Amino acid sequence: MNGGAGAASVEFFHGFQVALMMTVMFNLTQFVYWRCAKTRKGTLWQVHAPTVYTLIAAVLTNVQPLGILVTSSWMLCCASCTSFDYPANCTDTGRTFPAWGDGTFRPCNGGGNIFWDESYCHGAKLPIMPTQVKGWIIQVCCTWGGFVFMFFGLMQATQMHRKLISRWRQIRNQH
Repeated sequence: MNGGAGAASVEFFHGFQVALMMTVMFNLTQFVYWRCAKTRKGTLWQVHAPTVYTLIAAVLTNVQPLGILVTSSWMLCCASCTSFDYPANCTDTGRTFPAWGDGTFRPCNGGGNIFWDESYCHGAKLPIMPTQVKGWIIQVCCTWGGFVFMFFGLMQATQMHRKLISRWRQIRNQH
């Protein structure tokens, strides 16, 4: 967050993760759309329910990576002025985001950001999981929830559940 060792690599991979996730998830949505259009009959919902589930998954699974990219790109991590080795009154609130390259202080009122507490603002700690409640809500509801939607969309689009049941019955009847 504050330009520590490896900051450029971390920033690169935040951007790369967003690009990769968006590419994979929206291409998967296209795959499901065309598969459903070719193999399913009925009303619009009967044909494209898996497409809708997969589209929801594509959006949800990209919320966290995009949020982290925005947060880190604009150095949105609020901490006390002194924690950044700035004068204690660098802003009216005594709290700031890391200064821009020109030394402009940016006042804030929080502690950390939506994902991590202010102990992560200096770049010395590399977070694996969120430490803030909002970050956990995003992780559980958006990321994990998105993968649940993806699972159901793909299972319906490929009829995998029916194929598995059919195969299971074949195996059981052989004995």
